[in-house]
Amino acid sequence: MARPYTPSWPHDQILHAWWVQPGRLLAGEYPGSIDPVESARKRTVLLDAGVDSFVDLTEVGERASGGQRLTPYHHLLCAEADSRGLTLPRHSRRPIPDTYIIDDAGYDRILGHIRGELDAGRVVYVHCWGGKGRTGTVIGAWLIDNEGLDYESTLARMQELRCGTRKADHRVPDTEVQDDVLRRRAARKGA
Repeated sequence: MARPYTPSWPHDQILHAWWVQPGRLLAGEYPGSIDPVESARKRTVLLDAGVDSFVDLTEVGERASGGQRLTPYHHLLCAEADSRGLTLPRHSRRPIPDTYIIDDAGYDRILGHIRGELDAGRVVYVHCWGGKGRTGTVIGAWLIDNEGLDYESTLARMQELRCGTRKADHRVPDTEVQDDVLRRRAARKGA
C-alpha cells in the first residue's frame, strides 16, 4: 500500500525539522540558539506553522556539544506569540538524557501527552537538541503505535519523512539502546 505524500518542512536551513503528520505533528532540533537572531528565526517559522505545543526532550541545564548551555526559549516564544495575537504556546519538558533512554513506561507517558495535545487540536513540535536520537526514538515509538509499523518499517518510514532535510544522512535514532526501545515496542505491539 502506498503511503500518503508527506510534504517536506520548507525551513530546514533555519530549523532542522520534519513533518510526521503534516500540519499536526512536527519533529526536529532544539528551537533556540545562543544567537538571538537565529533563535528569533526559529521561533518565527514554528509559530508561522501554527505550532502551539512544544514537547521538549532536553534536560534542564543541558549543554550543547560546544559546552554552552541550551538557551531557554519558551518565554521568548510566549512573548512573540503574544505580540502577534496568537495563542500562547504550551511547553512540556519530558527529559531524556542525551544519547540515552528512559523506561518504556516513560515513553508511554510522552506518547500519551502528545496524543492528548493532538486530540485537543494543537500542533505539536517534539524536539531534543539535534532532532535525531531522543526525538527519533519518541517519533519511532509514535509510528509503531499509530501506523502499526514493525521495527524495520519504522526506520524506513523515518528515513522517508526526513528525506531532503540537511540531516537526512544522519542515523535516527542515534544509538543502539535507542534502537532497542523501538525493537521492544514493536515486539510488544505485535508489529
